[in-house]
Amino acid sequence: MFAVARAIVNRVPTASASSTSARSFAKVVQAPTGSLKSPPSQRKPQKLSRILRHKVPVREDHGLWGFFRRKEKADELEGEAKYEVFEDAQSMLRQTGRSWKASELRLKSFKDLHTLWYILLRERNLLATQKEEGRRMGIQDTELQVSGRKVHHTRKSMARIKAVLNERRLAYEGALKIVETEREEQFDQEVLNSLKGAWEHKKQHLEKRRAYLTRRQELKLARKVAREAAANKAAAKEVVTEEVAAKEVVTEEAVAQEVSPQPPTLESTSQPQPVAGIP
Repeated sequence: MFAVARAIVNRVPTASASSTSARSFAKVVQAPTGSLKSPPSQRKPQKLSRILRHKVPVREDHGLWGFFRRKEKADELEGEAKYEVFEDAQSMLRQTGRSWKASELRLKSFKDLHTLWYILLRERNLLATQKEEGRRMGIQDTELQVSGRKVHHTRKSMARIKAVLNERRLAYEGALKIVETEREEQFDQEVLNSLKGAWEHKKQHLEKRRAYLTRRQELKLARKVAREAAANKAAAKEVVTEEVAAKEVVTEEAVAQEVSPQPPTLESTSQPQPVAGIP
């Protein structure tokens, strides 16, 4: 597929016939005619030219091209020549930077972290593709193998992104708990205020009812006292009337006795009555 891959395959002397049957990710390999359980030594090796004749056409904007690294002057090339399976020794040894720090990732937004995660995921898949291609081709040269430092930096950055997102998740859950607690406290306060208002209203109603009953009892007592006073007054008046009537009766009897003539007695009849003009 690629010129660099072909040159490496032709240059490796220790590679067997089965290991030199290299193919790209866009090629179709026919199934072997032998049994799947047969050992690799009994399988018939396929020629490279036969494999290369069965290529699958792939669009220029296909997503699988993202698993291969573009060359520096890829715009001047066409097709598969834009990409490379392996990096040269100089690019392998080139200082590519460090992993992202958690303090730097905490300053990023969710969209930036999402974009950076997929960029790192693409880089990790790209390195895994290079490693698998090297293993499949049986490359023993350590200069052409995938740098473990890049893989470590990529995995470390992705792990830190997950840690930062987990911190935000915990902070979000804590904020939700605080909001829920405040909401419950506010609801409890509203319920308490409502119950307190209802209790105050009921208390005022009971106080008004008690005052009304007190006034009513006082009015009843006052009416009773008034009735008793009126009855006593009427009784006293009747007594006075009876006394006045009794006095009037006694007076009338006395007057009647004074006015009425007395009957003659023996003394009055035995004495001679004086005659007028005679001493």
